Amino acid sequence: MKIAPLQPEPQASGGDYMYSDLPPVYLASTSITPESSKGANGETPNISNGEIPNITNGETPKVTNGDDVGEASEDINAAFTNLSFEKITFDHKNVRSGISEDACLAHLKLLHAIQAMKDDIGYTDGLWNLWNSRGKWALDDYRVDADWPMIRALEKTNSATVLLAGQARIREKRWALFVARAVERYEDWWYSLAETDMLTEKDMTTPDNPKYRTFTNRGGLRWKENMLPPLDVLMVLHTHMLNPRAFLEDSIRHGMGSFWSAGMPWELIHKAIDTDFNYNVSHQAKINWVAKTGHRWRNQDDDMEKILKCPFCPSKNEIPWTTCGMKEDVKDIEFTGLIGHGYGDGNFNHRCPNCQNENYKELLSVTKFVSDASALLVQNVPMPGTILDPGSGRPEVVPEGTKGERYYRTFPNRMIKRELRSKIAELIKPPSQTPIIKKSKSKAKKDKIKKKDKNKEEEEENKTPERLNIKAVRDMIQRILVSPKKIRNIDSETGLFARYQIHTWAGICIRKMMSRYWQNFSPFGLDLCAAVMRQGVFVEKMVKIDWLHSPTARDTMTRLIVKYDRFLQIMKKHPGKVVVPTLDIDLAWHTHQLIPSHYYYYTVSTTGKFIDHDDKIDEDKLSRCFEWTTKTYQDMFDAVYSECTCWYCETIRSSQISAVGRLFGISSNARLSESFHKSETAEKCPPEKSAHISYHNSVKTIETADRRRVTARARTRQRQWLDQEYQKAAKRAEKKGQKFPAKEDYFTLWGAQYTMYGPYPFPPWFAPGMYYGWDPSTIHNGQGAWANCAAAACGNGGIAAGACGGAGGCNNGNGGICGSSGAGVTAGGAGGAGGGGCGGGAGCGGS
Repeated sequence: MKIAPLQPEPQASGGDYMYSDLPPVYLASTSITPESSKGANGETPNISNGEIPNITNGETPKVTNGDDVGEASEDINAAFTNLSFEKITFDHKNVRSGISEDACLAHLKLLHAIQAMKDDIGYTDGLWNLWNSRGKWALDDYRVDADWPMIRALEKTNSATVLLAGQARIREKRWALFVARAVERYEDWWYSLAETDMLTEKDMTTPDNPKYRTFTNRGGLRWKENMLPPLDVLMVLHTHMLNPRAFLEDSIRHGMGSFWSAGMPWELIHKAIDTDFNYNVSHQAKINWVAKTGHRWRNQDDDMEKILKCPFCPSKNEIPWTTCGMKEDVKDIEFTGLIGHGYGDGNFNHRCPNCQNENYKELLSVTKFVSDASALLVQNVPMPGTILDPGSGRPEVVPEGTKGERYYRTFPNRMIKRELRSKIAELIKPPSQTPIIKKSKSKAKKDKIKKKDKNKEEEEENKTPERLNIKAVRDMIQRILVSPKKIRNIDSETGLFARYQIHTWAGICIRKMMSRYWQNFSPFGLDLCAAVMRQGVFVEKMVKIDWLHSPTARDTMTRLIVKYDRFLQIMKKHPGKVVVPTLDIDLAWHTHQLIPSHYYYYTVSTTGKFIDHDDKIDEDKLSRCFEWTTKTYQDMFDAVYSECTCWYCETIRSSQISAVGRLFGISSNARLSESFHKSETAEKCPPEKSAHISYHNSVKTIETADRRRVTARARTRQRQWLDQEYQKAAKRAEKKGQKFPAKEDYFTLWGAQYTMYGPYPFPPWFAPGMYYGWDPSTIHNGQGAWANCAAAACGNGGIAAGACGGAGGCNNGNGGICGSSGAGVTAGGAGGAGGGGCGGGAGCGGS
């Protein structure tokens, strides 16, 4: 780790010093961005006379006069000022029927507006009583929950460094709290749009039922301007849609057919966002929003208390959104930290004033499971994870009669009805009513001797963890899955089989059901708050590249649509591979997903299944699969894949050239590389503005000790290979008299520039513990670990729920939940919420 001392930069007002943000790890160099658009001397630069201003913060100065201002402004905005959204004849075999240059540009416009909103929230000092002046205490949480060596390294530099790191965390906390509130607002808006009753099991057995089998054929909702929600809610909808299978399942389950089919209303959004990326809607739209949801138009104006029913008694508790705020003028007291105990904080817990029992975030997941199971038992509403076929991702009709009694996809529903009904009703009880069974030492010894005692199973079932969480549900399921007698009962099997086992795909469906509850207590198929935070990395990258203001913006959109169509061709040809996109392809891919009906039919007709899009992927697997994708693309289309000149992309490109081909000059990859380096793209486009590998879904894995022993060797070998290839590429470039890029990537977090020694940095790594629910940048991995599946439901038993828990994963059907025990090496498997990881499905482009 290299830490560089920072120099203060003048603030715009009064000559005081305002420090920008400094991430608490991997800092090598900084470029400070004051919270001001003024110059280094605190004065607004005068550029009307043609003088080049001295701008240190990287922002474009505001121009107030000059004859050429209007014309220049029009030229800059020309690409996205007059977009056309004429209706195109629906053709499920033509990608152009679902995605256009105008849609991509409108999408970029939305991303710019979201980033502008994020900056506004993060840099609003004092919002929710989170003041920059408390920055010197903002690292206190690390001393308890994080990396002590990192803190010591920071504090050895100077107090200014600590202050900057603290202020960066405060700004990130403001944004994290804003996103948590946005997700609740989206949830209330979602329920206000419900069109029909919730899906039932009977609906799933009826052919051509518009609530299920023909759900994707329904006509789309006709959006009107006065229906537009606030921008923060639109941001959450955007993220929800970018998890296609989760969005489809949630829409089917909640009866949202026309809403799903309508997709993103690009024309209305384009008109609502001006050229400065302000989001403006009519007064009627705001009135309609308040009437429908009960929320105020601005997120910041909503109440700072959340009403939440106590799980143990009828009381409704008022819970603060955060306990981290404090008045600016409070002196001589220690900062409260940024983890907090409010509903929107990272460690939510609240004691009910009526019954004195504690509610906490882990319990909220159990409450969600009990609520869904009750809906199944009372109203026959199928459990999440059992609605879409795990292989095709489609709503396939469930057979009736004898076949239906043993159908793998509905196994979780039958299990709850036939084996867990009474246990679920007793699951949530006040701790005083659920005494923990404690054994004496002598009893423990007897139990050890009597391992085959029939009463031991019942005793295990009656155990209750001291702090109830979703592991209790997993343990109940696990005890069922190791009992052939109970599995026979669930499947209505009357034959006398000595070893009647659960069907492989039934185990996968249990895994999918449980993935909806691990680290998620929302009504949706994934934690949208964490997903929005991850998606923010892609948003920032799109804004930084700024294709929107390029004079060749439309040509760029045309080119990336072509590359995206080729990307899908690779998926079709290699259905068992994980295909990793570059940023330009990812923009087209995202834009296509925002028209769900066409994306559904196009991917099904092209690849035979509904392609998912994961928002979590293992960083080492990401690199290996990107290497494979690069080679495959270049072999199939005789074109460079990643049009980027950073050290990582150069290394991957160089590694594709064989020694023999290089020696005799017969390598097509060498020819492509040389051609690219001579192109205008390579010469004029710096790495930070290039179509780099898309890494917004890269996360970090918390592994058990046993799992680390298995994966450490693979991780080390992958990094050694990358280092070796980098050294080879650098030497070859030196022989040609070329300068090879340094092995450093720069990333900006809340105004400070720092160095990451890797191609896929993720901001929440630098602010752990303080996010609503759970950290968006981590998953868990290893047998017995938090969020791991029930042992008998997973062939290899070693992949955490985040690795392939989503709707797109586990579709290789080879007997293990993920097929490869090596998945999830470092950061969550190549599956995440979409779950195509481990070589089996829709992981980051896998099919």
